[in-house]
Amino acid sequence: MVFPDTPLGVRVELLLGETWQDITGDVFTQSPVTITRGRPDEGARTDAASCAFVLDNTTGRYSPRNPHSDLYGLLGRNTPVRVSVQPDPAGPRLVRFVGEVAAWPVRWGTPHDVAVSVQAAGILRRLGQGTKPLDSTLRRRIPSAAPRAYWPLEEAREATRAYSPIPGVRPAAVTGVEFGAIDTLPSSRALPRLTSAATLSAIVPTHEAGGQWQVEFVYNADDKIPPGNGDWAEVIGVSTTGTVRRWVVGMRNGAARLYGYDASGEDVIFRAVGVGSDVWHGWVRMRLWARDEGGTVTYQLAFQDVGGDAGGLNGTLAGASAGRATAVTATWGPLTEGWSIGHVAVLRSANTGLYNGSDNAYAGETAWRRMARLATEEAIPITRIAGPLTPERVGPQRPQTLLALLEEAAAADSGLLLEDPTRLGLLYRDRSTLYTQAPALTLAYDQPGLASPLDPVDDDEAVRNDITVTRQGGSSARAVLESGPLSVQNPPAGIGVYDEAVTLALENDVQPEQHANWRLHLGTVDGARYPAVSVMLHKAPHLIPGATALREGDVLRLTALPPWVAHEDVDLMVQGWHETLDVHRWDFTATCSPAAPWMTAKTDHPVYGKADTDGCALLVPTTATAPVLDVVSAGLPWTSDPAEMPLPLRLGGEVVRVLAVTALGDTFARTVADGWGTATNGLTWSTIGGAASERSVDGGRGAVVLPSSVSTLRVQTVLADVRDCEVRVRIQPGQVSTGGSLIPGILLRYTSVANSYRVRLHLGTGGDLALSVSRGSTQVGGAPQIPGNYTAGDEVELRARIDGHRIRARAWKAGAVEPLDWQTDVTITETPIDAGAVGLSASGFSANANTAPVIRFDAFEVVGGQRLTVTRSVNGVVKSHTPGTGVRLAHPATASL
Repeated sequence: MVFPDTPLGVRVELLLGETWQDITGDVFTQSPVTITRGRPDEGARTDAASCAFVLDNTTGRYSPRNPHSDLYGLLGRNTPVRVSVQPDPAGPRLVRFVGEVAAWPVRWGTPHDVAVSVQAAGILRRLGQGTKPLDSTLRRRIPSAAPRAYWPLEEAREATRAYSPIPGVRPAAVTGVEFGAIDTLPSSRALPRLTSAATLSAIVPTHEAGGQWQVEFVYNADDKIPPGNGDWAEVIGVSTTGTVRRWVVGMRNGAARLYGYDASGEDVIFRAVGVGSDVWHGWVRMRLWARDEGGTVTYQLAFQDVGGDAGGLNGTLAGASAGRATAVTATWGPLTEGWSIGHVAVLRSANTGLYNGSDNAYAGETAWRRMARLATEEAIPITRIAGPLTPERVGPQRPQTLLALLEEAAAADSGLLLEDPTRLGLLYRDRSTLYTQAPALTLAYDQPGLASPLDPVDDDEAVRNDITVTRQGGSSARAVLESGPLSVQNPPAGIGVYDEAVTLALENDVQPEQHANWRLHLGTVDGARYPAVSVMLHKAPHLIPGATALREGDVLRLTALPPWVAHEDVDLMVQGWHETLDVHRWDFTATCSPAAPWMTAKTDHPVYGKADTDGCALLVPTTATAPVLDVVSAGLPWTSDPAEMPLPLRLGGEVVRVLAVTALGDTFARTVADGWGTATNGLTWSTIGGAASERSVDGGRGAVVLPSSVSTLRVQTVLADVRDCEVRVRIQPGQVSTGGSLIPGILLRYTSVANSYRVRLHLGTGGDLALSVSRGSTQVGGAPQIPGNYTAGDEVELRARIDGHRIRARAWKAGAVEPLDWQTDVTITETPIDAGAVGLSASGFSANANTAPVIRFDAFEVVGGQRLTVTRSVNGVVKSHTPGTGVRLAHPATASL
């Protein structure tokens, strides 16, 4: 038997020394174990996990200062604790909590009623206790190599000497500087500014001669350049016990020089090298090193832009030794006034890149690399749930607390910094692991397990429709939702302004715009929230594997919801949970936020691998059960590729499944007599006026012959109840008009010959072309001429558009470039028609004298129009819809950050 027929098997253990000791027998069963972990809501920082239970302390066993306790000397602050369950006695133990006990508060009523109410917490509680910022990255990095000496020069303004963090190294004597004056180097706290009387004298403790040394520091000349034809500015001097007793670096405009003096004061090295303007601008690293190589000293003077490239000079000195460095000195003087210098180090090894990375505060590393490096440096275990995308790159690491640095890196990637549920450590979940997930746990409303209350909340707590994101030390970007139900417009057009300003540790100024738009997307989800979803695992033990495998950021799906809640499945992102563990009861309540905004586009995904249109709407009304929908798209239309079917769409709250897509048009690729038959898209042409024998389809064209009564309108319609649309067709006259113009055209909102709009192409008697618009037989406006002429058999393109009661049209010879402007533009003001059929017309003015003229039509289309063959009411919503109802993907995919 398994839980709940057998006890849950709750076990509580303490790590005492190196061993986990089971103390479950002392846990009061009348007070169940409770565990809480995760984030209270989306966007908030992760709270430290907590675990509460009560211990029997009648014997004083859990009183840390009780010398009679068998745990005396073992219990203390932050004693590790672990809680696990075993719902299947033959199965594995499931760890539900690992944390620390910070205190052992004793409570009693009588000598026989003594208890300790334990409130254990995850590692984030302890990490959040510290308030001391971590040192600058250079200050942290340089001591890691155990240098011979190191002086950060990060003192406050009132300092008189420069402290060294290296044991045994005396403070450097520094005069004529303004400490704490220059704070432009992200990898350092503020550094001193040199005055005209600045000097440095730093003694290196005596140490064994290693045959090599390196002196390195950072400086910023701030574009204060000694003249090229004047004195050399002394930048640094190094005293040694080697052949060269004193090395001196000087600089002036265009050049740097290196002098080496022996014990007698003679210069045994005199080298100069040209330098570019970069050594005078911004922060630069200078390093000087020497090394013994078989009786010869190899040396180098190098300049390296912080975080950039290096250059300088190399040389050798035969019959010499490098010795050991004994002092670093400088008499800076007026030529270096206004410069700043810091992080002077004497290193054990020559030609080392110790400063690399830390010199620019690790700017440009990924968010995960930042967290992993910091955790390693601070001996905090951390693991990662890696996603398919590279995490965001972050800016410089500035002095802050460890937890603040970890959290700002996670925020820059929009990922989750969590506690490891199986050990005392941290876990980072990449942002890209949150995208388009399959549900980790599915709960059916009509099945056991899901507990009341399940209360959706349709409020504005999470709404943010005006977002400004600023890069630390950089620029800002703003994203605003200007239209829609959650836009910044005042009600009822929107919801009003819900603004937010966020500063992120990003690498560059391109990123803020991307983050602002992503946060705007997350903050404008138009749907209900389900803050809490409760499950009674003792009522549905089959859900235990899924529930215990949940991690913060996983997706939980609710199905079979009642219609007053939702008409389809609801996907939620788990932000955390609270669970109560009892002998025969296990309650689990997940804290959730909408998962919809995280369902981003994913190639080849059956749902989120579909592309939406720029805007699609119903072209004609539809009943509640009609198996086809006629729609029109403003931009690219829906795909008709059978491999992409079925295509789930939503209109007016109803979800339909598209099985096939055809264009709303006709290529006339068939042969029909006595009519036009069925169009390419499956619609049947209806005809009015003239005999059926006057119409035929052959050779890829629909033809109308006018054997008599040329002025009688021949009507061919194919789609009813259309309001706004755009129609295009190609027209071919078989003859040049004689006597009077032939006037084929496009019909709009046709209900009868007398009640319709017609865009007419005038085929003039002299081969000229013109356009006009009529309501019924009455022309509205003029008949402007169209450039060019026609002859028998020529093809002319005609395009017409109607918006409201405004009609626009243009025509051009086939093969020519379509005009950009409309050639006729009229508005019907008298007895307007709201809706009607779309089609084609053929007729001529009564003066026309042609004998049985034939007018042919080809390439007819409702521009952007498509007929969708669908399965209706997939989500249970059964309703009719009016023209203009928006049609879009049921589950639109958004581009990810």
